[in-house]
Amino acid sequence: MLVYSNSFALNPPGGVNDVIVQISTWVGGARKSYVDPFRLAAGIRDLRFDDGAALSSLATLNEHGDPVFPYHFSARLTHGQPGVPGRRWVTEIGIRQIAPEQEIQCSVLLKTDEISARVVDPIQVTRPRIVEFLLSRCHPVSATPGLSVVKLTEGNAAAFGQEIEVESRRHPIVQISCDREGRMPIAADRLQSVLIGLAQVVEVPPGANTYRIEEIIGRKYSCFGGAINIIFGYRKSESGGFCKTVLMRPDRLEELTEAGVAIQSEILAIITHHTNLPNSWRHISNDSVREAILRIRLQNSTAKIDSDADFAVYEALLSEASEQLANENRELDSSRLDIEAREARIDQITSENDRLKYTLSSMQASSDAIEPEEGISNALSEAIRAALEKKVSLEQALLIVSTIFKERLSVLPTAFSSARDSDRRGFQYGSKALEMLMDLAGGYWDDIAEGKGDQQARARFGRTGFAAKESEKLSSEGRKSRTFRFKDQDFLMEKHLKHGVKDSFAETLRIHFDWIAEEKVIVIGHCGKHLDF
Repeated sequence: MLVYSNSFALNPPGGVNDVIVQISTWVGGARKSYVDPFRLAAGIRDLRFDDGAALSSLATLNEHGDPVFPYHFSARLTHGQPGVPGRRWVTEIGIRQIAPEQEIQCSVLLKTDEISARVVDPIQVTRPRIVEFLLSRCHPVSATPGLSVVKLTEGNAAAFGQEIEVESRRHPIVQISCDREGRMPIAADRLQSVLIGLAQVVEVPPGANTYRIEEIIGRKYSCFGGAINIIFGYRKSESGGFCKTVLMRPDRLEELTEAGVAIQSEILAIITHHTNLPNSWRHISNDSVREAILRIRLQNSTAKIDSDADFAVYEALLSEASEQLANENRELDSSRLDIEAREARIDQITSENDRLKYTLSSMQASSDAIEPEEGISNALSEAIRAALEKKVSLEQALLIVSTIFKERLSVLPTAFSSARDSDRRGFQYGSKALEMLMDLAGGYWDDIAEGKGDQQARARFGRTGFAAKESEKLSSEGRKSRTFRFKDQDFLMEKHLKHGVKDSFAETLRIHFDWIAEEKVIVIGHCGKHLDF
């Protein structure tokens, strides 16, 4: 079982020798025995310890024992688990350096090997201590996540919000908040020591204005009241990009504590469940170092051949083997990309389903509050049923929201008509539309009614989900198509929510609306395809 995988870059003053010294120190301390770093660097076939543990190492060296660049090194430590016969723990540390003086890529992988399915004792997810050794003593590069705890306040919330959705961010962010008494569910520095190199810990300190922070970065990326929010890396999907989040509420954290589960261990387990596989692909394994050594030996062998004919034969064989290996690597990379794309899609669907469940629970509570004599029409009943089954149409989404929020929302006939047009053309994102409409009539209405500007309110929809006006200058026809009549008055509705960018009824949605301050109502004039400029 893969327990932990991580990779990071180091810049120690003594180069790879400093890294190997720390590995030998760590192994020696763990096994209570001296491990010679020079012997470890030169390669160890099988060093046995008194407790049954075994250490081996490989490196790309020439006949004089000097490093051959690109330099590859791997150390592998295996040992048993006391009280659990049949299980061995395997820790691998890999090193790669392209050239002298360049930064060193380092990876750490921890896994277990069981002799059979009868070994069922639970595994405690843990961070190998060698990670702390290397990151605290070998000068990690500044981009390494988790080197220090970041404080989140209303002053830096805008910058934090932008960092969350940077496409290049791959590491998770773990945001922790305090309860009303100012107590944290776990000390930030304790959590940081467990997640160092893997995730960035962000602390919302006592006294921070959490309401203001939520206004700036949005509810999805916020936490307060002693909760912990895990924000995973930005992932692209068919409908754009998103960041999966896992919110651990105070009651859940209390349950973990009562069950004797360390909060930091549970957080590490959640994170490694998502990061282990991609990190393991980047791992500098024993096999990859062995492959690098083989390449060097083949190249050296062909260089020593005297006969030109023999050389040509060996060179052809070497070229064929290298090409075959390159093809296999390309196929493997392609498979990995496919896996990542499928996982991104699964994560997005799961995230949307979770939000829809929350939305529907609020919707059903609101429906229960309707006076019995008012009743619920057959169309509304069918719409709610479709929403529960995640088969809601765009027109049904409008019907649901206009019924629940009838004091806040006015949906014009033109909006229902445009929704029907999209449904006839196979609109695919009814559940997403319902979620957007609920946010519009819920949190957005609250913000605007309190006098907050669009700049603050739009945070609820993300950078790409809301526009206060069109991106291009409108023609006379464009203005006409966005002008709608409400209570004998015409309104130009450039404000809109948006999803998708294709010129497609099935995949693109624009919801044009306006805020009528005197009535304290949001009027929706169009809900369907992208309107021409």
